[in-house]
Amino acid sequence: DQEDTVRECKPFFVNLKELGKTEIAHLRGVGLMHPQSSSTSSNADDESICLLYEKHAQYMSRAFGTISSSFVSLDASRPWMLYWTLHGCDLLGDLPNVETLNGIVSTLQACWDHASNDSGGFGGGPGQMAHCAPTYAAVLCLGIIATSEGLSEEVATRAYKFLEKIRKPLLKWYLTLQEPNGAYRMHLDGEIDVRATYTIVCVAKLLNIMNEQHLVSDTVVNFVRDCQTFEGGFGGEPGSEAHGGYTFCAVAALHIMGRLDEADIPALRGWLVRRQMTYEGGFQGRCNKLVDGCYSFWQGGAIAIVSTIRLEGDPWLESTELPPLLCVERLLQRYILLCAQDVNGGLRDKPSKPRDFYHSCYNLSGLSVSQHCGKLAYGHPASSLVAKTHPCFNIRIDRAEKILRHFASPD
Repeated sequence: DQEDTVRECKPFFVNLKELGKTEIAHLRGVGLMHPQSSSTSSNADDESICLLYEKHAQYMSRAFGTISSSFVSLDASRPWMLYWTLHGCDLLGDLPNVETLNGIVSTLQACWDHASNDSGGFGGGPGQMAHCAPTYAAVLCLGIIATSEGLSEEVATRAYKFLEKIRKPLLKWYLTLQEPNGAYRMHLDGEIDVRATYTIVCVAKLLNIMNEQHLVSDTVVNFVRDCQTFEGGFGGEPGSEAHGGYTFCAVAALHIMGRLDEADIPALRGWLVRRQMTYEGGFQGRCNKLVDGCYSFWQGGAIAIVSTIRLEGDPWLESTELPPLLCVERLLQRYILLCAQDVNGGLRDKPSKPRDFYHSCYNLSGLSVSQHCGKLAYGHPASSLVAKTHPCFNIRIDRAEKILRHFASPD
């Protein structure tokens, strides 16, 4: 419960100035405290803690090779595992080598599912049914690789050509998933929820197919808008409880479609800011739930988008001066750096939980949003900074810009 969570986080919020030499040496030994920082300075707590770049990258790189049988439950999530780890390593500035990137492209090509009428999408693994979620993850992976021409022009070109090849089949497949009320299904005869709308709109925007054949229309916008609850957040479908993941999907989808102002912004803003936990500093996913590191991005990303509601266009691509974030950056960054980091590499939900690829990705993504859409407010200035992620697409901003530019005139 909440009291247990506070107790497990409390030891991580120790005052560095009160630690002895042995404890300081231990923190420096595992890499959490910068070797040149002073534990007695007035800002020791804020500027001494480091991000374990190399350890996190080594942990996530496990996904690029042979993995153990314990991952069998994720057999339908192969593109997801590749996205979580590839994007996480990208934020750390540590992409894998050319051979590995080439292998990722081959794996994703094997996950492509040819549907009827020259349409198709990505399944969760080779031979699996096309599904909006792994399709989103696969396209983002290919986008990261396609814009990594500095590592290998050949592999980048291969990724771009594959994306160019699947644009039209993807559009055809997406259109088969649309319902008369504007909602989308996650797959053929699958569930309807706002995740489908977001993943489709995100991919469609990046590949420049969003404005074709009524993929996006007033009815699509209306369905997303109807998912907003009396609380202010968004549920997966109309009438469902407000939830951080669904709220992000709805907010990002509406922003990409240029219709975020049609949501009840005051209610949404109020719901989002109340999700930051007073003591821990991280976010909860729903009212009366516990803190969880993954919501550093799901809630933090939604907050970054809503914070720019008065700005036109894409303020992150246009280098517009951003307004203050509607959260306390220092507390969020403190939670990620102190409670979410595993000293052996990887990031987690909370200290009592094990590390995993999913939480590693979204903790780092939330850290990026809070540092660059807000400000770096906790951690060593040079040793806790990650690359800038785009809060709507959740790939690096420079990569999103290159993809959008490439597909602006793809034909």
